[in-house]
Amino acid sequence: MPDEITWEPGWFRDPTGRHDHRWWDGAAWTAHVADAGVAGRDPLATPASEGAAAAAPRGARVAPTRPGTTDPVAVIALPVAVLSVPLSLLPLIGLVPAIAGVVLGVVARSRVRRNGSRGDGLAIGALVTAIVALVVGAVVTIVTFTLLSNGGGGLSEAFRDYAACLEVSSQAECRMLLEQSLARMLG
Repeated sequence: MPDEITWEPGWFRDPTGRHDHRWWDGAAWTAHVADAGVAGRDPLATPASEGAAAAAPRGARVAPTRPGTTDPVAVIALPVAVLSVPLSLLPLIGLVPAIAGVVLGVVARSRVRRNGSRGDGLAIGALVTAIVALVVGAVVTIVTFTLLSNGGGGLSEAFRDYAACLEVSSQAECRMLLEQSLARMLG
């Protein structure tokens, strides 16, 4: 059959579902299995599992992550999370990369556990970093919108007064007026 895929020997998801991975020798499934990176043996004895054993590894047409390799999502998740930290200082916009970092960290952690690949430390680091960035971004966003809203302490009113003052007075006088307004809000 020209459409048939030939798979090289390697570890793939166990078609029986009893283990994380099972060894495909290039022609058939073997008794060699792995769970969370620990090798073992589990012969294919039942008729139902023999039917699964007869079929070559199929499903995804991309090469699966093999145990012992670092998961690519985990590799991407950490830089995204680290980048989200300084961006979290931007109100509202800074939440987007932090959320992306959390999602990538969760996906990477799930893939690492499911595939038995490496990268759990990267995934956890990404999760922790992105959660910190998310908290900082949420606080920055809440404080910014609270201070800039009309009922939120008058910061926007102080700056409007400063801008109006600049139209009729010197910059030094207006700066002093702004500083007094800010001192009243903070004090």
